[in-house]
Amino acid sequence: MKKLKYLFASIAFLFCVQVASAQEYKIAVENTKDGKLTLNDFPGSLPIEGYSGKEIIITNTTNDWKTPPDRAKGLKPIYAGGIDNTGLGLFVEKDGNKITIRCLLPITKSANYKIKLPDNFSLKVKSECGKGSDVTVDDMKNEVEVSTCHSIKVRHVTGPLVLSTISGNIDVLFNEVNKDKPISIAAISGEIDVTLPSKTPINLEMETVSGNMYSDFEFPSNEKQMRKIGGSSVETQLNGGGVNLKINNVSGNIYLRKG
Repeated sequence: MKKLKYLFASIAFLFCVQVASAQEYKIAVENTKDGKLTLNDFPGSLPIEGYSGKEIIITNTTNDWKTPPDRAKGLKPIYAGGIDNTGLGLFVEKDGNKITIRCLLPITKSANYKIKLPDNFSLKVKSECGKGSDVTVDDMKNEVEVSTCHSIKVRHVTGPLVLSTISGNIDVLFNEVNKDKPISIAAISGEIDVTLPSKTPINLEMETVSGNMYSDFEFPSNEKQMRKIGGSSVETQLNGGGVNLKINNVSGNIYLRKG
């Protein structure tokens, strides 16, 4: 019994330490379509989540990078990319409802950042190949643009989307599709897997150089099962045509699914 109590006490202590070590920085904004968040050069995997609030909330649960040597006591860290005005190793620039956040940490340092932002905002994420990692975006209602060298996962969005990666997979799940702007998804080395509502009207262009293309949408052949379309490219209309959807892959497969 004593061992069990000790185990529960240890778990509770570790949880409290983790919560206490997490740091937050909040930016007050309006949850409107004219809002835009730009994220540059964040290290490690970056989860981004939309919600119905009026703050951008940045959380960092790793403080290893922040511990200075003894000789630095009383001094502030200097970063090549700018001044840390958040206490999280980030530089935030605010212009009305448009926010730009740049991670200042050098390539040798890492941190675990999480971002929550108003779901009506548009989002742009860009990271260098040596610094960034996988990007996950959930529950956004406006435009999402991601450029990285790693995997991208976008779920429960309406678009439009502009996604590109050099060496990673792209997985996209649409709740519905915004018909105002085109959608572009491109990869050089990795799989592309896109799920759309089954009745979405689209003008479709798909191309892969050394991979194959598969879909369960009703193409002109009227085959309804998931199948290989064949060839290196296809251009057609689905459900009578509508929003422009372009999917390009160099050395991986393309999967287009009904949601």
